[in-house]
Amino acid sequence: MEWWKIVGIIIAVLVLFFLGYYFLQENSQKYYQKAKRAHKKGEKAYASGNFELAETSYTLAEEHRKRARELE
Repeated sequence: MEWWKIVGIIIAVLVLFFLGYYFLQENSQKYYQKAKRAHKKGEKAYASGNFELAETSYTLAEEHRKRARELE
């Protein structure tokens, strides 16, 4: 292989590594977003009369908020 192909492969592997690290790392913003989605799901379930699903969603949202506060 030519040297430029090897350099290109190395750069591609490094970019993939950093993208994977960025998307898989834990941070508070990700958990706040998860909490927001779970809370909205709970609101929709409550509005439709599914109180059990609503309570489960609200509990999950609170767990996500708690984890986010721990990461700050």
